[in-house]
Amino acid sequence: MQHPQSFNRSVLAQSYFPELKPMSAWKKLKGWMEDTPRLRPFLQISRRTYTPAEVQLIFSELGEP
Repeated sequence: MQHPQSFNRSVLAQSYFPELKPMSAWKKLKGWMEDTPRLRPFLQISRRTYTPAEVQLIFSELGEP
């Protein structure tokens, strides 16, 4: 697997849900993350960009988009 890059949360969400508008895609991805114990702490991060290591963990928990 290729090493992930940093992602803005809306861009990451739209990679999972390309048919949705950015805010709707983020809300849906946020719901998935709330249901995944290892990802819940990410929802308390006040920034809007995930580091490559965080993206890797998201991919490992949710699968790649």
